[in-house]
Amino acid sequence: MRAPPRVPVRALGACLLLSLAVGGCQESGFDESKETARPLKVQHVLGESKVPGQAEEPMTMTLDTLDDTLALGVRPVRAAVPGAELPGYLRSAAGGVQLMRPVREGDLPAVEAADPDLLLGNEPGQGRLYEDLSRIAPTVIVDGAGGQWKLNLRLVGEGLGRTNDAEQLLTDYDAEAFRARGAIAGKPRVAVARLAGDGLRLAKRDSFAGTILADAGVTQVTSSAPDERIDVVLLSGPKTADRAVRALDGRSERVDEALWWGSGGSLAGKAALADLQRALAG
Repeated sequence: MRAPPRVPVRALGACLLLSLAVGGCQESGFDESKETARPLKVQHVLGESKVPGQAEEPMTMTLDTLDDTLALGVRPVRAAVPGAELPGYLRSAAGGVQLMRPVREGDLPAVEAADPDLLLGNEPGQGRLYEDLSRIAPTVIVDGAGGQWKLNLRLVGEGLGRTNDAEQLLTDYDAEAFRARGAIAGKPRVAVARLAGDGLRLAKRDSFAGTILADAGVTQVTSSAPDERIDVVLLSGPKTADRAVRALDGRSERVDEALWWGSGGSLAGKAALADLQRALAG
């Protein structure tokens, strides 16, 4: 159990002076252990849900909510992920978690059979099933846009009744980003690219990848115009992408598409920072 926050000496003195008048004094600040002893109302992107004080058996329905749930020290009773397979950066942390394919309307009985005390998903992934899911268990929906991953971590932390832990994860990430900025020489120009059906795509600044590059202090290139100088291309996709990227200036480094083009998460953020430093050191 987490120890209660320490009360400053002056605050204790004030409590003693006021105790006869008010019959005691409460500590200032947020006491998570008290708050999570009762159900909580959580505002999320699709409304408001009353969740357990601290969920112990949640089910996650996206990679980003699985990522944040694991980072917060909670193992879901079941996790829905693409192809019922884990990307490389989550395999160690999520080992042993029961997996299923992304939840569709026909999968609702399987969700109910898992008997979760909380459901975590994102919009647009689970948006159209929100009402049905809410009849199974309290449901919290985050924004599926990868650029919002830090706000989503806070929301997942709120849904799980672990807001302090979520803030600590963000503090830890900021410290790692600071170290990455110090380790990266100069200000290299980096593009995150993948080969799609309509050609080579470059990640935008408001993507998960964009937040990582910005936090690491590198310059993100979002255009493949001939006059754009690029030092390093973080490339994913089929082998034919290697030929397509030759049209871009700079050397290319292969990266995990599920990581760099996903919706992010606490574990994904740290993995991407490490990936970036490795690529730039090469």
